[in-house]
Amino acid sequence: MGKLEFSNSYTESTELIGYNDDILINVLIRLPGKSLMRFRNVSKHWLSLISSPYFSRCLNQIPIFPSAIFLRMQPSLNKLKYHFLSLDRNPVREPSVRSFTFVDDPAGIKILQSCNGLLLCCSNNRLGEYNRNYYIYNPTTHQYTTLPKPDNRTQSPNTIFGVILAFDPLKSAHYKVIFVRSSETSPHLYQLEIYSSETHQWRFSSEISKVNNFSQGVYCCGGIHWRNNSGPFLRFDVHQERFQEIPMPKIPDDWDQQTKCRYFGECGGRLHLILTSCKHSTRQFDVYEMKNDFSGWFVKYRVDLNALISANPKMTQSNCHASDHWDYHAFTVLAIVVGEGSGQGSSLPFMVLHVPGKVITYSFKDKTSTLLHDFAPDCTDIEGCTTFEYDDAYPYITTLAIV
Repeated sequence: MGKLEFSNSYTESTELIGYNDDILINVLIRLPGKSLMRFRNVSKHWLSLISSPYFSRCLNQIPIFPSAIFLRMQPSLNKLKYHFLSLDRNPVREPSVRSFTFVDDPAGIKILQSCNGLLLCCSNNRLGEYNRNYYIYNPTTHQYTTLPKPDNRTQSPNTIFGVILAFDPLKSAHYKVIFVRSSETSPHLYQLEIYSSETHQWRFSSEISKVNNFSQGVYCCGGIHWRNNSGPFLRFDVHQERFQEIPMPKIPDDWDQQTKCRYFGECGGRLHLILTSCKHSTRQFDVYEMKNDFSGWFVKYRVDLNALISANPKMTQSNCHASDHWDYHAFTVLAIVVGEGSGQGSSLPFMVLHVPGKVITYSFKDKTSTLLHDFAPDCTDIEGCTTFEYDDAYPYITTLAIV
């Protein structure tokens, strides 16, 4: 009788959750993306609930952090391929390799940017920017949309200098895509052309002066940021469509203003920057974080790679760099992960590093490193060099956002 009473109580509780959408949503939004995709097959009701715009809005109210990265492989005669590396801190023998085939594009698909779970992609056609197709792709739901070409274009082909996706699900279900083009009024200026998923229309916005890296804009906290190697960074507020200059971090006098940008990216609504000097050891360096008011930078983390370099002696070989006047160590910062991520546990925050032949994580908290993936024996790295750069890595974030 006791077992029967327990069974009835259990059944009643299950039915209460299963048929109460508010309770069910409150449970489901806390599950990993893979589980959500599987649970869509439980019933037609669950499928309708999880696929609804309301559920997507509820899910987007909880900050979600990267659980994996797409790592662009070296180009070959075939279509572009990407390693898919999980960040769950458990080494994998073979990462999954993916080609993006959500649309039949004969030139193949190339990722340009990852922004809060959506990927900005384009045709890998090199015949001219004007003829390229651009796509917004959700790798969680496998939905995509093709961006319409702007109407009444008067500019000549090959005038696109940068393309950036601006999407913040905590603020809006819609996104914008910003093209940086040459200006029609001045050879020294550029113009922004903006597409809105809400209106499905293109329009021109403000003119902008030249910066060094329009191709590497980073969206964070409502603005697009471009770094400048020789002056202030530039921020474009996407909502107010205003520009703001942000000073570079204070460079030590003995650096002689010779810096190398090791990383420039966003995670969890925080913008990070890593600079190293060409005349100093790269065993120790600082990770800068943007201030909340966008007025400058402060040192967020201090990094010491001595233990990592001792464990990976190939990092100290400088076959790829003939410079004799500075202490070269081969590594690339692929990602910085901060916040409450799924699967990362108490090791947050950390950064993902590529060293010759391997991908590892480095904990800012206890200065330890963990192997994430070993590319040997098929590693194509030249001894003492790295194959991947930081702009070859694109974070994967679970989202049910509708494109």
